[in-house]
Amino acid sequence: MKFILYTFILGMALLTGQSSLAQSSSRAVVSGQVRTSDGTGLPFATVALKNTQYGVMAGENGDFKLEAPAGTYSLVVTYAGYSIFEHPLRLEKGESVVLENLIVEVPSNQLREVVVEDIQTNKFANRESVTAARMPLANLENPQLYSVVRRELMQEQIAIDYNTALRSVAGAVVTNGVNDSGNDIIMRGFRGQSTFRNGLAMDPRTQSEIANIEKVEVLKGPSGTLFGGKMAGYGGVVNNITKKPFESYRGEVGYTTGSWGLNRLTFDLNTPLNADRTALIRINGAGHMENSFQDQGYAKNLFLAASLAFKPNDRTTVRLDADVYSSERPLLAYTRTTPGLTATSITALDIPYFRSLSSNDIGTRRSTINTAVTLEYQLSDHWSSQTTYLHSASGDKESIFFVPFYLSNEMIQRRFRIFEFYTNTTDNIQQNFIGDFKAGRFKNRVVVGGDIFHRSNQGQEMNPFFQIYDTVSVHAPFWTPLSRFDIEQYRAARSQGSQSYSSRYTSYGLYASDVLNLTERLMVMLSLRLDHYRQPSTIDNGIAADNAYHQTFLSPKLGIVYQPVKDKVSLFANYLNAFNNLGPSLGVTNADNPGEQPTLRNWKAEEANQWEGGLKVELFDGKLSSTISYYSIEVSNRLRSLGDVSIQDGTQISKGIDIEVVTNPFRGLNLVAGYGYNDNEYVLDTDAQKGKRAPWTPVNTANFWASYKILDGGAKGLGFGFGVNHVDKSYFDVNEKFSVPAYTLANATFFYDQPKYRVGVKLNNIGDVHYWDFYGKPQKPREFVAGVSYKF
Repeated sequence: MKFILYTFILGMALLTGQSSLAQSSSRAVVSGQVRTSDGTGLPFATVALKNTQYGVMAGENGDFKLEAPAGTYSLVVTYAGYSIFEHPLRLEKGESVVLENLIVEVPSNQLREVVVEDIQTNKFANRESVTAARMPLANLENPQLYSVVRRELMQEQIAIDYNTALRSVAGAVVTNGVNDSGNDIIMRGFRGQSTFRNGLAMDPRTQSEIANIEKVEVLKGPSGTLFGGKMAGYGGVVNNITKKPFESYRGEVGYTTGSWGLNRLTFDLNTPLNADRTALIRINGAGHMENSFQDQGYAKNLFLAASLAFKPNDRTTVRLDADVYSSERPLLAYTRTTPGLTATSITALDIPYFRSLSSNDIGTRRSTINTAVTLEYQLSDHWSSQTTYLHSASGDKESIFFVPFYLSNEMIQRRFRIFEFYTNTTDNIQQNFIGDFKAGRFKNRVVVGGDIFHRSNQGQEMNPFFQIYDTVSVHAPFWTPLSRFDIEQYRAARSQGSQSYSSRYTSYGLYASDVLNLTERLMVMLSLRLDHYRQPSTIDNGIAADNAYHQTFLSPKLGIVYQPVKDKVSLFANYLNAFNNLGPSLGVTNADNPGEQPTLRNWKAEEANQWEGGLKVELFDGKLSSTISYYSIEVSNRLRSLGDVSIQDGTQISKGIDIEVVTNPFRGLNLVAGYGYNDNEYVLDTDAQKGKRAPWTPVNTANFWASYKILDGGAKGLGFGFGVNHVDKSYFDVNEKFSVPAYTLANATFFYDQPKYRVGVKLNNIGDVHYWDFYGKPQKPREFVAGVSYKF
């Protein structure tokens, strides 16, 4: 398979190289000057044709000149990382166009990041993306639904962690992982994880640090065709886009403090490295310390990231970036229930909300390191190449999980699990050839590419996995803190030794996607992935298991977009596919034949198929951006348990509605609102699960955020915001007997934003609501946060 992939990449390189020579060199030429409102040229602004690879940096006086093929475009001026000007443009072959009125509506002496942000229209609605479809494609041209959370919104909401930063994603809830590993996202009736970084897969043990995030793209629905099988969940894909260097010198230092000893320091420095600004660097980092609102618990995090960009010539860009994150905290596994528990809700147990069952003495340090390199090359007028490699390593050593078991309404058994070490290592290499051309009278936007993803896992832990520490009464006046020393003694006395294990797999993917314009308003997307998965035998205590297998799968994707009002209203429909490779196990083919002898079977891949239709609008010169859709997802080829054996006939259905509105009705006022409804059911499964709902999946979710900032006069820069989040109740398991109750949170912020500094305060959970995440972990009550930043 490697040979096939390498041959494919080489062949495409030769093909596009020949295409480059064959194509006419006659382009249109666009030139002009970017100026501020006082007539001063704006130096080092980026001038580009939106959703294309054509762009150039303006000179010291704001002068620019770029070449592009004939076509209809939108010219965008970007400064300090923000889009500040947009102008429609029609180019004819061989034409020279001079643009004399590119005026940025702000004086040059006020041009700082905060001012640049303010002059954007509907600043929270920018959905520009080159990774959502693996090619430059406008939101209204993309038949798949996706949400984007940008750093401007994170900053305004004074977000200090990944979970709160993503509260504005319609129909989704983000939490710490099941066992405090990574970030989970519940969406469209399925649990997924934040496992993509700049479009490439990884598998972190730590939560995502937001200090280096420019934006988060949340793709809705099965996305295996372009993003692969194992790391792309059925509900969607979460893709973190990291900060990139730009051509201006800018920096910001921030400090945030608040309830329970919160101390958070961040910095972000961007600078050119040479006079012609063809070498750029951006460095940012964070230090975070915080205690729990309970009597035990803490977090200590350190983060550092660096990104470099080199432009050796007009056609080539080389990007290098890396980050390292270290986090220390007590680890909390999800709550387990037992048959002795008769309460129907976690609130009925009346567990003391401010008392921890765990202890600071069993804190664990985890780390994640990411390193990446990207080579972008303009092959011709119509083709570009992007080669990217990402290496990620994440793990911990001598970690202790605290695991609570509810034995009854009154008694909790405290267990622990020791990982002597655990590591996840991933390598992902991706090659994309991106085309924008006409075949006859039909316009094509194409990506043809391939990727190789390799994941290896090694671990060693105490056996048996769950050891009993003690049993406590819910209403006892005192719970003995968990002690690392006592746990080591338990381990010496009761352990059956250690168990080591290792596993690895590699997936090889070839994919192609074409957005074909049948007319200016009617587009179809046709996509296909050929995926080959190989997993050698897993190793347990040095012994190879009989579970090696390989599997090949075809994953299609179809979409159609019709714009009754060009570039303003879009009707869309899609068929999306995702898949999960299943290893061999003991099974049968006929559940109604009790005499069938079970055999070791190689199963088909489990797959999810979605049909969706809806509406996207961008109206009133971009002041209103909204989506509404209805989807239906069917998961087939699920393994259904028949006791000691399985049969592959299980089915799950998930249907729902997704609504999002982002609007800027008048200057200074910004609104973000979303609603998600989901109804899912195990249609064919075990008797215990049939007809039941998947655990941890709420029926209704809703979010709202409103902010107003004064942009003129003596109070310029003063603003406030208010938001509400609602999450329905969810069940711990498919028995639907024990639930986490619904909750509604209100938050408010007040800020003063100036070109050189920003001061803000926020009150989270204004109503002091006691609530739990889906896994039974109590969440923060009323919280005060205050932040200040200096910009230069």
